[in-house]
Amino acid sequence: MSLAQLRERIPLVNSWLLAAVFFCIPVQIAPAYVLSAAMLALWTIEGRFGEKLGELAREPLVWVVPGYYGVLLLSMLWTDDSSWGWQMVQRHKFFLLFPLYFSVARAEHFGRYVAAFLASIALCEALAFYNWTQLYLWPGLPEGIRVDKNPDDTAPFVDRIFYTPALALAGYLAGHRLLFDANGTRERILYGALLAVTTLNLLIAGGRAGMVGFLALLALLAFQRLARRPVVAAWVASALVVGVLIGGYYGSSYFRKRVDMAADQVVHYEERPNTSVGLRIVYTLNALRIYAEHPLLGVGIGDYPREYERMNALHTPGWEPAWNPHNQYLQMLTAAGIPGGLALVLVLFYPLLRRGPPDGRERIRRAVPVLMITICLFESYLLRSNISMMYMLFTAALWRGVRAGR
Repeated sequence: MSLAQLRERIPLVNSWLLAAVFFCIPVQIAPAYVLSAAMLALWTIEGRFGEKLGELAREPLVWVVPGYYGVLLLSMLWTDDSSWGWQMVQRHKFFLLFPLYFSVARAEHFGRYVAAFLASIALCEALAFYNWTQLYLWPGLPEGIRVDKNPDDTAPFVDRIFYTPALALAGYLAGHRLLFDANGTRERILYGALLAVTTLNLLIAGGRAGMVGFLALLALLAFQRLARRPVVAAWVASALVVGVLIGGYYGSSYFRKRVDMAADQVVHYEERPNTSVGLRIVYTLNALRIYAEHPLLGVGIGDYPREYERMNALHTPGWEPAWNPHNQYLQMLTAAGIPGGLALVLVLFYPLLRRGPPDGRERIRRAVPVLMITICLFESYLLRSNISMMYMLFTAALWRGVRAGR
């Protein structure tokens, strides 16, 4: 095969490699780095740098996403703890890979990327249900593949912090295909079953942020399907959300325990230090105190643990310290102040508000940022590798092929 023939085939090969990276989202992150390195090597061999770099330069997101990373780098200038700062900067490496993913993605292959992601989710769900069966029904079964973090985690590869947001997006995508894309009864049954199984998996997984994100997407799906009848859509969305919550509460003892525990911890958080929900309330209060002292530029990406320890000792000495506020908005405000807040707003809200063509991806373009905007209230998800990778991948694939300026 000549070099010219090889270069002609590279875009197709890279698109398949990108689909493989989508498959990695709910699994281990290490293979994604290897696949991304292979994509970059092939992208370089392919050449056509002028054409490809021109396409990247005309895409606003190619400036917005690395710009977010750039603000974090800039905050290193006023960071005293540079060692921790670089560790935190490293957690955002997928933001640097966004231009590569955008350049490699092909609009006509978006269904392939979604299929790879859903196939990976289906595999994880099957393993998770086995783990749940082994934990709660038949303890005598051989131990399955299970993440080793919390004793009640049923996810096979990553804990519920990473797993349930991926499940939430998978549930939306299955529902979207059921309502808008399915051709024939067989496909409707397939995607309806995947939506039901994903909902059940969310109920046994225990991740509260992912569940809230899923409910937000479920409501969005109702409004998208009934776009011309907003009142009916509101009733359907409410019925779906209430139905999932009631069904989960009375149908799953584990879900009921998690809900009751959360409600009790919210009401009595001051009396019971270091509970899961109580800690997040305290994290929020202390992060707001830190930001109030450094509103313009924050404390720098590396100094949050030290500043939090000081604030914690002053106001909540009986509570455990924290290395991040478990809220993406507070994380960026405390790290980089107003520039950090603006960068975060652009990364999350620009893809939500930007106009795009009715090409079959327009509804999903809204769903992905809606999920991230919701779950970032409960965790600093853009510094969580699997979820930041998921956001970068879907954002790149969803906006690839859309004319800049729309």
